Amino acid sequence: MAETTTPRPGITPDGIYRPASYDHAMWAGDTLYVAGQVARDVHGTLMAPGDAAGQAEQVYANLGAVLDAAGVRRDQVVKVVTYLVDGSDGAVAGAARQRFFGAHRPPHTGLVVAALGGPEVRIEVEVIAHAPSG
Repeated sequence: MAETTTPRPGITPDGIYRPASYDHAMWAGDTLYVAGQVARDVHGTLMAPGDAAGQAEQVYANLGAVLDAAGVRRDQVVKVVTYLVDGSDGAVAGAARQRFFGAHRPPHTGLVVAALGGPEVRIEVEVIAHAPSG
């Protein structure tokens, strides 16, 4: 007989913006999928409009809050995807990513896209983490 499991609830931590239509992260077994984070503060205000470096700092602060709420360490992140609207922002985005992860170097994909969630949004980052229980 197949074993059934109860799905874990989605994760939307206190202290960051709470979107109306989705949770910030969801478990699938031992894998945590974190939605793309942009530089919104707890009230939904975009921080550092038009400034990729300032936005990257807020993005990684939001990612840290989601990972912390899930009980996941940064070194358990196994994939990072960065979306930029301007490829020339790659250096500041990469520097923020390196500060966030330190010596941990998860695989990374960078994409340059035509637009993100608003005209002043310059960066969005999503991650996948693997955190075996037990």
